[in-house]
Amino acid sequence: MSCQLFSGPTQRPRTAPLLCLLLLVSGLAAQTTVSIPCDRDNTLYESANGTLSNGRGMGLFVGYTGQPLKHRALLHFNVAAIVPAGARIISAILKVNTSRSSVGNSFPVYTHRVLRNWGEGTSNASNQEGQGAVATTNDATWRHARYPSTLWTTLGGDFLIPPDCTLPIASLGPSQTPITAAINTTVQLWLDQPLQNFGWLLKTDELTPYLAFRIDSREAPAPGIKASLVVSYLLPGQLAASWGQGCTSSSSTGPFLQAMLGAPISGTTVTLTETYGPANSLAANLLSIGFDPAGAPLLSQCSLFLPLDTAMVTLGLLVLDASGFGATPLPLPAGFFGMQLTGQSVALDASPAGFVFSNAWLAVVN
Repeated sequence: MSCQLFSGPTQRPRTAPLLCLLLLVSGLAAQTTVSIPCDRDNTLYESANGTLSNGRGMGLFVGYTGQPLKHRALLHFNVAAIVPAGARIISAILKVNTSRSSVGNSFPVYTHRVLRNWGEGTSNASNQEGQGAVATTNDATWRHARYPSTLWTTLGGDFLIPPDCTLPIASLGPSQTPITAAINTTVQLWLDQPLQNFGWLLKTDELTPYLAFRIDSREAPAPGIKASLVVSYLLPGQLAASWGQGCTSSSSTGPFLQAMLGAPISGTTVTLTETYGPANSLAANLLSIGFDPAGAPLLSQCSLFLPLDTAMVTLGLLVLDASGFGATPLPLPAGFFGMQLTGQSVALDASPAGFVFSNAWLAVVN
């Protein structure tokens, strides 16, 4: 890779090496992204005696079908089998595919963390599967977490309220959840405490009869699209991950960018750099041990990814040069292994808001 782009006569000598290094580092992988397949699923069919299930069926049901009776889907993902212990979850997205529905538009489905272990037996419903099949040993049913002996505490499943997120499910085809702090927290819990991983329960508001969706189960034949959980994570000491996009300032040709140069190793010093910031502007480096993956949209073009309910500190002030560049050393204290850091820069600008945000970065100290 050549850095001759920065060797022209107008480039300041002190910034050229750091800008070159920034390009080199940005080409390296920081976070790791994996797709975790669903390893267990089932449908809870509302019934008086709780003997209906569909452990081996090709579909999972959510909502009201024509009976009308309530249907809720259960999904489980073995996070700890694929994501390394000690990793920090950056984002997690649930993906499903609707193969049949009773409506012609998308509709909200709520994703709740399940609080009790449940089973998948060998029941296999016929036809379109909306009526279920007779439950077999270990099947989850409306009454049973594991048929026939282990009951739910509450009919229809034991799950946490409120939901982790709202999934705008499509009437046909693929859908995915938005990125939320609640989903990150749940998947982090499943990684750190695998014995507490009982998956999610999907349900509608269950107020409208004849509104139902069938999504592909893990047994769905081709061309079915099985549910998956796409997870991005950082390991301690990995290069910092970039998150979101910065504002474009009134004097810049690209989005305002902040980056951490160097591996986040306890007791060492890394460098925070700004590029494409407002020329000759006053800027501040903001730091937090918290992270809001959805971001607070304080400006129309970009967001603050440091959570407003977590303490933020300012790593001093700096003046960006005529090209919008700045650099600040960040000493990492010794003994804080596993600590997560989130950083973002804010700079004064001639824009209507009077300031602009950079993207954010995340790092886990090793």
